[in-house]
Amino acid sequence: MKLFVKYLLLCFLAAFVASCAGEGGNEGKGEFGIQQLNEDSPDCDQYALIETNRGNIKLLLYKETPLHRKNFVNLIKNKFYDGQLFFRIKRNFMIQAGDPTTRSAKKGERLGATEVSYKIPAEIDPTRFWHKYGALSAASLNPAVESSGCQFYIITGNKVKDKHLNEHEIKFNKTLRRQMYEQLQAPYKDTIAKLHSEAQRSDKKKREFQKLFKFFTEKTDSAMQGKGFKFSAEQRKHYKEVGGAFHLDGYYTVFGEVLEGMDIVEAISLEPYDAYDRPVNDVIIHRITLIDDENQPTEAQ
Repeated sequence: MKLFVKYLLLCFLAAFVASCAGEGGNEGKGEFGIQQLNEDSPDCDQYALIETNRGNIKLLLYKETPLHRKNFVNLIKNKFYDGQLFFRIKRNFMIQAGDPTTRSAKKGERLGATEVSYKIPAEIDPTRFWHKYGALSAASLNPAVESSGCQFYIITGNKVKDKHLNEHEIKFNKTLRRQMYEQLQAPYKDTIAKLHSEAQRSDKKKREFQKLFKFFTEKTDSAMQGKGFKFSAEQRKHYKEVGGAFHLDGYYTVFGEVLEGMDIVEAISLEPYDAYDRPVNDVIIHRITLIDDENQPTEAQ
């Protein structure tokens, strides 16, 4: 009898372990079936192929933006983009994809509001990777800070003049200065808030607050020496003669570019679209796959 009980107990334990093992097979899977593979990225550029019902687009993914590249590769391996739509297009600007709900979207439905819950820290370097014609970039609801975990866009853009580039330099340098000012003030945030409140009731505290404001202003000026942004000669030439989206430089992460298939990107961008910028005729991403190198044909694999 005791042997029989032990036998039943062993069977129960075996079944329990097997059940746990079965559950473990889905470990790490999160929203939209995404599994974080946590694989080490190779220290080199990587390549991907977008196959659509309009044609194929070959991408280069920069090794210098490892967080964005690793995330994009992980989503590709999870087949996250397969069956999705390019849900937003703007003529002479860009085409956008990455909303996971677009697979089952009804005609005319407004798209683009759904994202994965996590964000990617910004990897912005506008002196090296900029919004030139064919740039692959990450969408963002919090520009210059973090990127969407799944939505991306490809730039078509328009040609501009030097005055437009000059205006952006001024605007972006103001942004950089404000960020520096906030960074320097951050350790003293509570003290500054307290003094600001007291300054409303005391002339002495008001003078102290003005003195502190002047201190941080001068400290910011000093810290910004030699750190201003300026378009390079190459960037100016490209934006004026080829085109792009210069006004996004410094605010969104460019993590790759189109190697082949800009004619397909252009064709998609010229599709008729509705009031929400959604193409009237669905532009479907059949699949995105990783490919070995830049010389691999763009034909379907």
